[in-house]
Amino acid sequence: MLLLLIVKITGISLFTVSRFIQPVMAFMIILSFSYVAERLYGGLTGFLTGVFSISSLFFLRMLYPIPESLAVIILPLTVYGYCRSMDPDSGAFPIITGFFLGLMMLTHPLSASITLAVILISTGVLWVSGRGINGRNVIIIMGTGFLLSAAWYLPLIIKYGFIFRSPDSVPLNLKDYPAYFGSLLTVLAATGFAFAITRRDKRDIIMLVWALFVLLLSFGYLLGLKVLSNRILYFALFPVATMAGTVFNSMKIRNKRWLVYLMVFLLTFFFLSGGYKVAASAKPMVSETELDVSRWFKYNGDHVTVVASDYHIQPAIVAVSRQPVSAGGYAPGSGRTINVNKYIGTFNYTGEDIKRDRVGYIILAHDTRTPPYSRMVYRNRDFVVYRVLISGT
Repeated sequence: MLLLLIVKITGISLFTVSRFIQPVMAFMIILSFSYVAERLYGGLTGFLTGVFSISSLFFLRMLYPIPESLAVIILPLTVYGYCRSMDPDSGAFPIITGFFLGLMMLTHPLSASITLAVILISTGVLWVSGRGINGRNVIIIMGTGFLLSAAWYLPLIIKYGFIFRSPDSVPLNLKDYPAYFGSLLTVLAATGFAFAITRRDKRDIIMLVWALFVLLLSFGYLLGLKVLSNRILYFALFPVATMAGTVFNSMKIRNKRWLVYLMVFLLTFFFLSGGYKVAASAKPMVSETELDVSRWFKYNGDHVTVVASDYHIQPAIVAVSRQPVSAGGYAPGSGRTINVNKYIGTFNYTGEDIKRDRVGYIILAHDTRTPPYSRMVYRNRDFVVYRVLISGT
């Protein structure tokens, strides 16, 4: 919605706006990470949290102009607001935190669910460990968040019911976990968590709960849960980077603090160099031939009937041309989808199938035979577009 709003206001193409938004999104995420870490553990930790986050492989994900990136900007602010809401003089923090939680629910439900779990589990751990909690403020946070999100979700649930189609699991081997964060960052974070266990401050408990919960959730496939392990692990980046940064807060070398700052300077150069390499490795998710197909639909498609194709090309088609596609939208929340394999794989479909599914176009690889009831209307190096001859409208 943000991208479309900017497109409408400026008249600039969607992909130009997306390229502009990419560094802005990444900057805002790093700024949010650094700000919250600074508020919790001081300026040096805040600075290092941003630097460490840039060096991880997850920095690539920060560059994507997607709803998840907006939610990840809000996520640390929400947890920080919860931490402050546990104080006796919390002021307006519970309302503001609940507002942030509601925004996440509206923007990216997975981020909101993880945040809500961290809040609830942290509350339980703080209560069991004898730390002060403010149950009234926790209720205010959740109530405000659910009330804000209900304005959008409640009418949809009443009309369509609750719809969620979980994607297939993509497990991550345990030995690959350090690779996503970086080996040095993993060692520093483990040291920081060890110090946090000895301190056991309220903020330390929340960071420990956050990291441990996300780590265990990423192994959910072992219990039969459908999880994308690397996507889930992304949400542990903030506590991992923050705990790594805390290592240097009270460190002294030969009883001299300036040697620590020299080490920080060298580490900053090392991690920023790694971050530059990560960013430089980014490749466009949409190929030129996919864009060519999308532009063809913009000027030649009927914008009514459905395109049956491989899922990968469909977001570009929808974004550029607004032509309906067979996936029916974002897969987990799609109300209705089409068995696309019979149109692009087996060709085992009938005229009645075409009319029921309202299929008007089929996209195949250029070396595939012509599907039934269709004729070729466009081709490029990688794709062939066929117009279905039986009306799907």
